Amino acid sequence: MKGFKIAVTGDSIINRRISVQRDPGFLSLVNVLRNADVSYTHFESNIHDYDGPEVYPAAEAGWTWMRSPRFVADELKWAGFDMVSHASNHSLDYSYGGLFSTWKALDEAGLVHAGTGRNLGEAREPKYLETPKGRVALISMSSTFTGWARAGETRQDVKGRPGLNPLRYYYRADRTIIETVKDLAYKMGWGIANNGKEWYFNPPGLMMAIQRFVERDEPGITTVVDEGDAAGNLKAIKEAARQADHVIVALHSHEMHPEKGLNVPAEFVQSFAKSCIDAGASVFVGQGSHAPLRGIEIYNGKPIFYDPGDFFAMSSTVTRLPADFFARPGYEPELKNGHATTADGFDARDALPKPLNPPGGHFAVKVFGSIIPVCTFNEAGEFTELVLYPVTMDHKPRSSGGIPRLAEGELGEQIIEYLGELSAPFGTQVEYSEGKGLIRLKHPVK
Repeated sequence: MKGFKIAVTGDSIINRRISVQRDPGFLSLVNVLRNADVSYTHFESNIHDYDGPEVYPAAEAGWTWMRSPRFVADELKWAGFDMVSHASNHSLDYSYGGLFSTWKALDEAGLVHAGTGRNLGEAREPKYLETPKGRVALISMSSTFTGWARAGETRQDVKGRPGLNPLRYYYRADRTIIETVKDLAYKMGWGIANNGKEWYFNPPGLMMAIQRFVERDEPGITTVVDEGDAAGNLKAIKEAARQADHVIVALHSHEMHPEKGLNVPAEFVQSFAKSCIDAGASVFVGQGSHAPLRGIEIYNGKPIFYDPGDFFAMSSTVTRLPADFFARPGYEPELKNGHATTADGFDARDALPKPLNPPGGHFAVKVFGSIIPVCTFNEAGEFTELVLYPVTMDHKPRSSGGIPRLAEGELGEQIIEYLGELSAPFGTQVEYSEGKGLIRLKHPVK
């Protein structure tokens, strides 16, 4: 392999045609994607026509019930994308029928996709792309999802369940915090069980909807990756590393560091990302925070992107929304009478007060922007160069918002400098040069 380049983006929430765009800044980004040997994005939507076998809106979704027309798969291919991850809190917004329809469209467009499947084995397995310069594997998982969306494992006597590849987590906390949780659970009438230093809490009657806490001596609370999910995913990464020249690992995660804020990933994400590199990942990509940007860490000579930021952000131009969207607490009663339009629903959402946590809500950041990282590997498969293209977008008006473009001039420099601030705690230095960010590697590392 000679100068093998992998381009990476964050979330792609897309439901409009992009091939009609003529903005030079957008077309510059398309050229970046097309010029890479492999371009990857996270597809955070479902492809269907609101009808068809088993296409029903789920009772719970990640706020917007995501839907994209069939042409979106071809549009992503037009833009230069080759591989998409699909495990997220929106994977089953339209139940199993929406999931199956999405697979069909992505297959027809020639997009390699990973992270969802007809059972846990399929959802977790690596998916492969053949290129003239080598074979690339993709493994996709999510730590943010409703319980029923998790794919089920197949037994010898019971078939598995369609869904997403999970990466669950639990809490380690000191005795004071656990006593506080216990006290609240008693007052709420929740189920409480104990096994040594482990505590389990569940809503009444939902004995498997467990929140797990493990007591520790160290003060405070932290998140810890579920050992079973970690082992299963690391096994898939090790498999892919033996079968491909490069391995992309994608994690969709809305979880944040409770003390450091939305721009910093939860502690379990940071430790698990390193485990993925140790298992054979060439690139680790986190996305889903809508922070919209998180820092970069170079670990054992491989890049960890904790979130390169949103790429397409068209959640406010889906054409229909189910009744459950309008029933959210906080909306005016007239919105719930069955006659409100989709635009009425988005107007009401925009008018809601900002949440207490994360403070100021999403996008309440010092500098708004994201990046397209392009990773270069030499003929020996060693990671040698990282170039970062700064990206910006407008969110309004809805009709044209959510489309990325190259951030130029002062704004581009501000985005790269802000990325440098976010990356510094991970020991990563980011330079700005000629309109792009650069991370200089001390030496190539396999």
